[in-house]
Amino acid sequence: MSDTIQQRSLRQLVGPVGADYRRRALPPGWVWAVLAAIVTAACLTALPATAAVFLVASAVVVYWPRRDQALVPGWRMLALAVLAVMVWGPDVIALWFEHGAAVALLTLASLSILTHVRRSWALSQQLQHRADALDDQQLLALLPDDAAQMAKQWRAGDDRHAPELAVVMHLAVMHAALAPRMRGQGMLAG
Repeated sequence: MSDTIQQRSLRQLVGPVGADYRRRALPPGWVWAVLAAIVTAACLTALPATAAVFLVASAVVVYWPRRDQALVPGWRMLALAVLAVMVWGPDVIALWFEHGAAVALLTLASLSILTHVRRSWALSQQLQHRADALDDQQLLALLPDDAAQMAKQWRAGDDRHAPELAVVMHLAVMHAALAPRMRGQGMLAG
């Protein structure tokens, strides 16, 4: 039985924490393809329309992880309102601000997308590195008592609770990896 315990590592239950985070933080490939097609089509129209479409695309990318929550209008909504005023407002405003404002908003939207993607990739790699650094004893210490008992049983060869244990392990590792970062930002207590 001790051979079985030594052969089974809790690392097998952790899984690809970083890739799972990245999958949740960034839109899937089909969304990127649709956004690229819409932005490409918008590029054939006027600059303010292209900027407006790009702002909406940046909102889709940045708010993808929170797509189930109500969207709080931010700077993108204000930017869309400015573009609408430029397009349908007095001609004087359109002449003075159309090109400069559209380019500025395109730049902001581009930077927003690039920053979000870069941070998501960096955080996913950081999560995976921290998860890979944990050994079995550290993994057991992360678990609540009942889950730790199930983990010991799993190491002994009992696979009855393997799917539930894998979910608990994944969440525990993700919490342990994110906790120092969140404490530094004041998002976690204790």
